[in-house]
Amino acid sequence: MIVLDKNNDETELQYVWRLCSAKDSGSLDMTWEELAEVLNKNLREDESEYYVSSAYRKKYQQAKAFRDEVFIMEEPKGYQNEIMALKRDLEQAKVQFRDERNAWQKQNLIAARVDNKLNLLETKLSEMGRISFSSYEENQISGTTDLLVILSDLHIGQCFSSSWGEYNSTIAQDRLDKLLLEVVNIGRRHNSEKVFVSIQGDLISGSIHKTLAITNRENVIEQIQKAAELITSFCYELSKHFNEVLISNVSGNHSRIDRKEDALHDERLDDLISWIVENSMKHIDSVKVLHKNIDTGISEINIRGKKYIACHGDYDSFTRSGVANLVLMLGFVPYAVTFGHMHTCAVNECNGIKMIRGGSLSGSGDSYTIEKRLSGRPSQMVCVCSEKGVEAYYTVDLG
Repeated sequence: MIVLDKNNDETELQYVWRLCSAKDSGSLDMTWEELAEVLNKNLREDESEYYVSSAYRKKYQQAKAFRDEVFIMEEPKGYQNEIMALKRDLEQAKVQFRDERNAWQKQNLIAARVDNKLNLLETKLSEMGRISFSSYEENQISGTTDLLVILSDLHIGQCFSSSWGEYNSTIAQDRLDKLLLEVVNIGRRHNSEKVFVSIQGDLISGSIHKTLAITNRENVIEQIQKAAELITSFCYELSKHFNEVLISNVSGNHSRIDRKEDALHDERLDDLISWIVENSMKHIDSVKVLHKNIDTGISEINIRGKKYIACHGDYDSFTRSGVANLVLMLGFVPYAVTFGHMHTCAVNECNGIKMIRGGSLSGSGDSYTIEKRLSGRPSQMVCVCSEKGVEAYYTVDLG
């Protein structure tokens, strides 16, 4: 049964809605005029203020169209505050989502631009390489050995002159030219088919110490350009004398972008140099970059069935414990581990594992080596490798 009187907790609109909806559904057997009289008696004290039936019907139609909004506004205040709090949370979530979306869009835009620039740079390097390094008829050498050239510690950009030595980019180029001739002669002597160039870090002088910044002739960008140019030319000329030139690369400590305590492990400029070298000689089929890095500072080279592990040497010391720690971390025992970092060539053996260390192109004579009383001539290491392993070691003196 429909209660015609207004309930105490009903608002005027809720009361009109209840009776009019009952009339509209047929639950209340009244005409609209009769219903208007009931509503007026319960809502209007003065007869002069009575509404006609059409006014109530209009209120009812408006309430039907905006029912959710109207009834939320008419709810008790506590419930209304809860709804408003939820609406605020929703608005905050919308703003947060919009800000995150804008941030992601900005980040994606920057990443897309960087990728686009790198693709353009890669194309330009390839075009420049075709002009600078023309293709030629490949070699067909048949032999039982390959060469391993440990190209370490070039320190391009460093410039010094003292009683113990002299170094700059021009001298670096002259020494690489001398090394090239020696490698070619060693290859002919042993009838070597391929040459593995293991680039073992510190290609540039960098700017990790104040003393280095003082002795550097070129800034870091110029150092990268010069190092990439010298190594590319070196590998290209080697490719004219061997069936293949296979390049491997690990990073050294001088190519860190920031100070040691702030630098990220994988951000090393040596990787950029090897990328430039690779893209500059993509059109030379006999020159390949081996992408077999276990880590940015550890690479694996397979020469005639034997595994050689290359590292710079700043994390792995040229000692029995250094090799043992490296082998334990690798989970397998390699035939040999090659090093750089210490600037002097050396050969040793630890529990059957060959330890081979390359020299440096700069030698000694800068303030650091003088103050530490470290003397040594510029040199690089070349190994003759067969199926049995290393057959001969050549310490190439470049002084």
